[in-house]
Amino acid sequence: MNTVLLSIIESEKEASKLENDAKQQALQILTEARKKASEILEKSLLEGEALSEELLDKARKEAEEESKLQADSKNKALEQIRLKAKERLDIAADYIVERIVK
Repeated sequence: MNTVLLSIIESEKEASKLENDAKQQALQILTEARKKASEILEKSLLEGEALSEELLDKARKEAEEESKLQADSKNKALEQIRLKAKERLDIAADYIVERIVK
């Protein structure tokens, strides 16, 4: 009978040790999972910031390009207006000279 009790006590000790080991292992797994989640979150934030910066740079470059295109278009239009005005001025001057000479 004594050996049966000792066997039961030994089994309970072993079960308790296994339970404590399982709790310790679960705690370690949980700690590692939290650490990995924190690392993933940090990495995601850094990647998000980098992507935002990249998108802002791209938008700035596109805005600068559009601004240059509009400035070029405006300058071309102004040049055409200037040339037409000069042409009309030449025609008007020729007309005046012709009227004075006659």
